[in-house]
Amino acid sequence: MSLYSATKGKVMDDIIFSIIDQIKHGIDNLEDESIVLRIDIAKLNELAGMKAATCSDHVTSWSYLTFALSLLPNDHWKSHYDLSLRFSLRLAKSCYSCGDLEKAQCILAETLGQCHSLEDKLPGNALLAIILLDRKSFIDAYTLCHEVLSQLGEEIPESLQINQMSEMAEATSIMLKSISDSDLLEMKGMDKRLSVTMNFYNIIAQVAYFRNHEILPFSLLAGWCSSQWKKVFVNTQSLVSFNMLSGFAPIAKKDIVDASRIGKAAMSCWKKRYHTTELSPNLYLGYYGFVAFHTEPLQVCADMLRQGFDVGMSLGETGVAFLNSCQHIKTALMAGGCLHTLLEKVDYYLKLTNTYQNETAKVILSLQRETISILMGKGGNAIDVQDAASEQILSVMYFNRANQAYWQGYSERCLHYIKKLLLSKTVDNWRLLTSNGKLRSIPRNAIIVLKNAASLSSWNFLNKVHLLEAEQFSLQNHNSEAQASYAAAINSARSSGFIHEQGLACELAGHHYKKVFNLRCAWSFFDQAKRCYTEWGSQLKVDSVTQQLDSLSDYAPGGPSPSRSSSLSCPVGVDGARDETM
Repeated sequence: MSLYSATKGKVMDDIIFSIIDQIKHGIDNLEDESIVLRIDIAKLNELAGMKAATCSDHVTSWSYLTFALSLLPNDHWKSHYDLSLRFSLRLAKSCYSCGDLEKAQCILAETLGQCHSLEDKLPGNALLAIILLDRKSFIDAYTLCHEVLSQLGEEIPESLQINQMSEMAEATSIMLKSISDSDLLEMKGMDKRLSVTMNFYNIIAQVAYFRNHEILPFSLLAGWCSSQWKKVFVNTQSLVSFNMLSGFAPIAKKDIVDASRIGKAAMSCWKKRYHTTELSPNLYLGYYGFVAFHTEPLQVCADMLRQGFDVGMSLGETGVAFLNSCQHIKTALMAGGCLHTLLEKVDYYLKLTNTYQNETAKVILSLQRETISILMGKGGNAIDVQDAASEQILSVMYFNRANQAYWQGYSERCLHYIKKLLLSKTVDNWRLLTSNGKLRSIPRNAIIVLKNAASLSSWNFLNKVHLLEAEQFSLQNHNSEAQASYAAAINSARSSGFIHEQGLACELAGHHYKKVFNLRCAWSFFDQAKRCYTEWGSQLKVDSVTQQLDSLSDYAPGGPSPSRSSSLSCPVGVDGARDETM
């Protein structure tokens, strides 16, 4: 113990691990009566455990914290309550960060049973709620958060009527307009109690997102924030809430503008006011997962969500890290990311969900893998999530099944899942596209919606506007307008780097030219589509387009002289788009 005596009371941050490891070798020589020395060494192990966690070495952190707790006397909850509470909470968090959720729950169960007050229970209950969320125990997680918030004096409604949701959405919209970047920077810091309350609202919003869509996160947070923000307090938890709020509040274009602005303001405030990575995965998830796609390139959003996963894992915040991973794959797929790369990445994520026992992310990522595998022409085992006890997970399934069916060419099946997807959210979402309740209104209303979106981000949405207009013009036999719109869709998709939608626009242009008997041009566009789908990595679409090319083989360059009806030249703008893709 001479090393301990020589270093006691000195700063030893850089050599803490070496010192603790040496002291461990002599710890068995201590007599049980040396309780003061054992406590001091336990505190050193706690320090080492915290240092290891800071270095993202959660396994080593778990080792030191386990040893620290073992050094306390048998009656430590009575004789050393504060140390026991602190060590136990840190050890539970370390177990969670290592993926041992069962051990973490056992430690939390004992700890919560020994706590003297509600305040002492709050950190443990917060971690327990996150663990329950990760394990798909949505009802238990929601009940726990509801009980804690009730004990904190907050009122959580069991459900909300449509008129209540509309009123709260309007109140939220007004609040968003009143907050500026400078307002966030100038707000005073929150006290600990208010910060803890905010944290539980953030957690219950995540739970409600998966389990209870009658209380949408934006309405929960809108009702809460409208009363709390009058106190002009801010901290990192409130910035997370603001990001989540801005992600779920938008109804109309003007709301999206305000939501995007406030989301950027929250991110800016975090960077300028808080020099820490704490809660950065939550901020990345809230902003880049649910807000930024309205205004920022999808590729940027996908990259930042991947960073959110990396940072979350390094911090040991595996729950929010995996939520970032789910949004990363979804966004990257929408952005036309290389399917081979995405398959490798989703397999990596899935392997980690097994290690860290995250059942919620495992189901979502499995559904996304199914979509990627089908697009690559590998087929896929259908994932059954009917018993998922989560409307959100069912919505993820409907979205992926609709996506799969569309690219496979199964229009009726695609429509079936789209109906399920829209009806699983709110009636307003369905009415947004079917204002008169008739399916024939969808294309017209969809173009209006996408034009509004394109006014905020031409990068993400303009090519989709041109493509829908081209299909509508083609259906109405307005051939010259259709040809111009197909060309615009191809050029716009290529400029944004959406290789999959560039291929889609070329494929649909091919069908249009085939319909009007310009078969030479039809072959050319199908050939462009095949090149795009090959680059994307979709063997499913390559095979489909190859069939079209084979049927038009006589009209390939160097083929037999076509008939007069099929010898029309491609429009200059469109043919130019073809040349640039080769």
